[in-house]
Amino acid sequence: MNCIHCLKDEKLLLKIALGISAAWIVAQIALIVYFWGHPQISDMGAYITMAWRCFKNEQWYPMVKDVYSAFIWAPGYINYLILQLHVFGTLNFNAVLNLFLNIAILLEVYYLGKKFFSKRTGLISVIIFCLFYSNLFIVLGANTENPFLFLCLSALCLVFSGKWKYAIGAALLFAIANWIRPLAIIFLFASAVYFFITKAKFYNYIALIIPYILVLFIIGAITEKKIGYFVYQSTTSGYNLMMTSHDEANGYYQYVFDEGKVGFIENKKTVTFVEKDSIWKDRSFKWIKERPLRYMGLFFKKIPILYVNNNWGDVSHRRSEAELVNGKSKFSKVAYSLSVPYYLTILLFFYSLWINRKEIFTVKSVFLVILITGTIITCLFPAMPRYHYPFIFTVILYAAWGLDVKTSTP
Repeated sequence: MNCIHCLKDEKLLLKIALGISAAWIVAQIALIVYFWGHPQISDMGAYITMAWRCFKNEQWYPMVKDVYSAFIWAPGYINYLILQLHVFGTLNFNAVLNLFLNIAILLEVYYLGKKFFSKRTGLISVIIFCLFYSNLFIVLGANTENPFLFLCLSALCLVFSGKWKYAIGAALLFAIANWIRPLAIIFLFASAVYFFITKAKFYNYIALIIPYILVLFIIGAITEKKIGYFVYQSTTSGYNLMMTSHDEANGYYQYVFDEGKVGFIENKKTVTFVEKDSIWKDRSFKWIKERPLRYMGLFFKKIPILYVNNNWGDVSHRRSEAELVNGKSKFSKVAYSLSVPYYLTILLFFYSLWINRKEIFTVKSVFLVILITGTIITCLFPAMPRYHYPFIFTVILYAAWGLDVKTSTP
């Protein structure tokens, strides 16, 4: 029985999707058990350290002492970790929560594929999603990606229901997602585009935007009362921009904050995060203003860096920074061999855009809006492969659509 027949037979495709999904869930459970309690490195280790520090001080993040930090970092996510410490007394269960979030995201991808394209597209999307290496190992890390995407996709599903009352719920989810990562704006913008294309009533926009702004204001006001500064999201923009706004910038993450380097700040321990952010932005904007073509030219390096591979989930189970730098872990070689589905999906994405070019600029374009705006905003700053995670689901949906259309052709 060939693959084309499997894709054409919807009942058989459903069985295959269920089987692969079940195997995918079992594999994640096995990984969780095997790596239970393993140390976290890189950003994930920093999140955990900050969560424990706040928990031991019986406070939520940020604390007053964080005013002199380099920045306020993923406040919504760190508070999510602190909440876990209050409930479980440990962060080991974060992987279990990630598993449930991952399953929910899979179901949401199926829903979006079915709603905008067809049931078969939804099922094919499920299969592709499960074959992505990062979507398997993502459960292990204390990362912002899982909860952020879950909140954004849940909000999108509410928006696409077409009911203005659900748009209010979507606005609340977008605001909380933004508290975790300041990228929810691309999903909010896509939602507004969807309303425009479907000629939604004006009150739909109001239901989406006003509650969103209100929640951000409440978060900021509470934080201001606590530490003296109005903070409703991460304040890392100046820090990140500095890494890609200097003569040696190569588009990738570069630490430029040691003494003698472009991002170094004298007496940084006595300078607030707001002042640091302002200094880095001033330096960055000055460099960009003097070298606009050089800065824009970095986009041609950042986009390939952003999409070069899907192995970033491998970071979550490495035991040290040395393994991270050297690219060595038990699963590194496996990661590259299992990246084939990712590269095939990228090719299928472009193939789908071509064969479906007459339908691209319909309501289905809402996913292109997410992909394009997400790529542009991300590439304003240093690029890393894991940064494509919040919008790679759109590539999966379009790739699945292309396969569906191809197999539907007589």
